[in-house]
Amino acid sequence: MSRIVLITAALLVVLCAGSIGALAFADGSASEQLPQGARVGGVSVGGLTREEATKRAQDGVRSLIARPAYLQLGEKRYTLTPSEAGVRVDVETAVERAYVEGRQGSFISRGWRKLTGAKLDQDVPVKAVADRLAVRRFVERIAKEQARKPVDSAMTITLTSVSVSHSRPGRRLAARDALVARLMRRMTSSTDERTLRAKTVKVPPKVNANAVWDAQPIAVTVSRDGKQARVFRRGNLVKTYTVAVGTAEYPTPTGRYVVQTMQKNPAWNVPQSEWAGALAGQTIPSGDPRNPLVARWIGINGSVGFHGTASSGSLGTAASHGCIRMAPADVIDLYERVSTGTPVLVA
Repeated sequence: MSRIVLITAALLVVLCAGSIGALAFADGSASEQLPQGARVGGVSVGGLTREEATKRAQDGVRSLIARPAYLQLGEKRYTLTPSEAGVRVDVETAVERAYVEGRQGSFISRGWRKLTGAKLDQDVPVKAVADRLAVRRFVERIAKEQARKPVDSAMTITLTSVSVSHSRPGRRLAARDALVARLMRRMTSSTDERTLRAKTVKVPPKVNANAVWDAQPIAVTVSRDGKQARVFRRGNLVKTYTVAVGTAEYPTPTGRYVVQTMQKNPAWNVPQSEWAGALAGQTIPSGDPRNPLVARWIGINGSVGFHGTASSGSLGTAASHGCIRMAPADVIDLYERVSTGTPVLVA
């Protein structure tokens, strides 16, 4: 009996030695290959050498990842290509990791897999990266194309009309930082969904029509040819005066001005001009017969302004040294309607 046991044990030793040798041989024959079942970025590379696996994975992974992404903005579609986004795919590192993981364990387990054709359930992800600066340039280019500055309301004055333009909102690309992040993820993903949607948002104007009217409800125009001054309130003509303007030698200057100074019963600071004669440089008090400024003074351009006159016969003519003469009652009425900053057009 003991003889039979010894013979059986000896046979088992021989068989085990042969099996172990077979397992070792099987492991050695596959030592340069990735294990069956290995995948890199979803691409099957089992049974291939690292060089072969790298080539196959590069072709497969790049076809999945290195595809354009699209940004849909209303009816406009923008394309971001992998080269524009600086996409790089590190296949070599993933293949090396798959190989190393496949060589883990003992030669017995590796040889057994080889002999039996067993497969590992292994899929090593491939790291893909994009150039954030390049992606941001893409988004900023779209933002610049889509940007529209808001238009503020503004007042337009002609001799016979005063109007305020409508304001218009501007436009800007919304959530630019978020778009960059979303594009970075999409450009380095194998997902089939390659289109992102973007939107713009309105940029409100700073000044609308009501704000302009509230700031400047009154505007005054002076027609040198027509010898008329007109007052507009919020664009509506409310008063017309007959005035005298400067002579051909001393014309009333044209242009757009604002009311600078206002005085009741003003003194006259005589300008240093030839026409002033002996009064040049003097200050003539209010009520003095030599003072041509009657009742009110509304200055618009240094020494040029509206004032009342005792010479009612000059109204409707070109008779002054540049100022705008008015009947005393009219200049008092105008004085009550305007304020410092009121726009005045002389044309």
